[in-house]
Amino acid sequence: MNKYEIDAKAIISKGHVVTDVKREMLYITTTRRLSTDFEKENMSLDSYVYVPKTFHLPLRIDISVKIDAPGLYLLFGNGHINFGTPFSDNRRIDDLVVPNCKPRFFHNHIPMNQFTDISVIYGLSSMQILINGEERFYSEKEKYMKSKILKELNNAGFTLKISCSKRTNLLVKSLCITEYDEDLNIVRSNADLPKPLTSNEAVEVGQKPKFDSCISLLPNDIRNEIIKMDSFLLSLRPLKFKRQIDKYGNKISYLASDYGFSYALYTSNDVMYHSLSWYIVTNSKPEFWHRKADMMEETLNKLNETSPEIAERMFLNLNECIACRPCSVKTLYEFNSKKKVACHGKMEFKMSVGDFEDVRAFINTVNDIV
Repeated sequence: MNKYEIDAKAIISKGHVVTDVKREMLYITTTRRLSTDFEKENMSLDSYVYVPKTFHLPLRIDISVKIDAPGLYLLFGNGHINFGTPFSDNRRIDDLVVPNCKPRFFHNHIPMNQFTDISVIYGLSSMQILINGEERFYSEKEKYMKSKILKELNNAGFTLKISCSKRTNLLVKSLCITEYDEDLNIVRSNADLPKPLTSNEAVEVGQKPKFDSCISLLPNDIRNEIIKMDSFLLSLRPLKFKRQIDKYGNKISYLASDYGFSYALYTSNDVMYHSLSWYIVTNSKPEFWHRKADMMEETLNKLNETSPEIAERMFLNLNECIACRPCSVKTLYEFNSKKKVACHGKMEFKMSVGDFEDVRAFINTVNDIV
């Protein structure tokens, strides 16, 4: 048996990652959108930290982590395991040798802003995931277990990579990897595996979603910010936002249709994210898709006159195009001599009080311009 207590200072970053080591803990954030749809092998997820050593099955990974917004990604070999992602994430796990990049679920919920202990056990004949000691996943039918190339790949060793969604703050308190000489006899839980979260459970099935119920499972500070944002948007003139809630309570939209401008909240039980854009009118053939208006650059420049730090943060929040598929709605924006191609011309924000404050400042500027 070989047990490796990984030193935070030994972990190496690659791509658009900012790291720091304080009090023997590793702080990580990514500054660019990641390709986390996992519709192809995860080679396109190009921003992460990694342990500069390869490891061999059977093994156990024990990591203690904290994130302040969705989500966390462990990449091992050719596979991945996602934690703390919204319920809409339908590719939460894939095989470390032969990934099929198809929808697959397990109960991957972890609390925000709390340290969580995660254990992943890759045996030669079984696999298990534990979160705070609770069994969340178990399988004796992973493709790698019967793969003809497992022996070759295992002799070479597998690399562990860790990443998080853009601007999520990830803190790694400890990381330990244990290799075993013989296959593991995994201890099973007596209880049934918990069901994956695949909907916003704040909304009762069959009931028309209401504003208050859609956000009822969110943390108090975030729920209060949403209520404040709702009052702010509905009071604005001349923008005249109208609120819409989708039939499942997963999305709350605010449309200023006279100006082709929108803001949206995407609720997912106790997590969420939000976005704004000058939306694209798509009720015709793609070659005729258009916007009623697009004042992104004008608004950033206007905001830069009074609040340059907010303007810079807002430009950072533009959702980068990562060429995930052929696209006719990516948009090039320029600000302070910097250029960025944005997916759907959209800005995205995480579940933080500061982001809500920045959004209000930006929308106030839009309202002043119009």
